[in-house]
Amino acid sequence: MVVLATAKVAKDYRITLPKEVREFLNLEAGCTLVFFTIEGRKGAVCMRKA
Repeated sequence: MVVLATAKVAKDYRITLPKEVREFLNLEAGCTLVFFTIEGRKGAVCMRKA
């Protein structure tokens, strides 16, 4: 596993995706992200560009 960046959760549960992540996923405003888990990886949530 490679950690690209970290982000803090705001009081309203929002996060800002770090520049490293936005660039790695080639994200633009309006892109949809999918959040998912992998069996056997308890406590981890992954995301990918839809």
